[in-house]
Amino acid sequence: MKSSRRGLRTRKPRQRRSRQTVEAILDAVVRILKREGFDSVTTNRIAEVAGVSIGSLYQYFPDKKAIFVALHARHLEHIDRVIQSTLVEHASSRLDTLLGAMVDAMIEAHLDDPELYELLATEVPHGADGAKHFAERLHSVFRLALASRAQELKESRDLDSLSFVVAHMVESLCHGALSRRPPGMSLRDAKTQIVRALMAYLRA
Repeated sequence: MKSSRRGLRTRKPRQRRSRQTVEAILDAVVRILKREGFDSVTTNRIAEVAGVSIGSLYQYFPDKKAIFVALHARHLEHIDRVIQSTLVEHASSRLDTLLGAMVDAMIEAHLDDPELYELLATEVPHGADGAKHFAERLHSVFRLALASRAQELKESRDLDSLSFVVAHMVESLCHGALSRRPPGMSLRDAKTQIVRALMAYLRA
């Protein structure tokens, strides 16, 4: 069985029932991770908890690694939707207000399920492509935001360089605020410091 699945790609669900099956499989992984730990995550156990046959599972995922990649992709898609909606909501806001809203949105999105975020960050392996594509989208979002607020920046600043640095600062500092901020620093204070750092860079 294993050799026959080797080299297969993840099948993308197109019909509603197929999407529901995939969601059930990914939700099952989350439940197993939280209740039983990473070592208990096997394809047979996933199928059992999801309430699907092992054959149905292999229709969509060739192996466990593909399931983990899909789980990370679902998480990144959620964060992406939050960022896009924040950008639209603050289309006419000043730069500092927009950045504050972006930082709030990213942190709050991860706080929806902090246990899952911690598991994804520390235990669940992921594919490099998904993280790369998310970084590229984040770069594009911040480039658009900065381009529409060029009057708040110095004329000599290069938008591609600025958006690259800002996107990585936001992602890294938000993750740090969630899991590595020092004792005594509240999440609110961390958000304030992140925005202050971003604006100091942009106005340098």
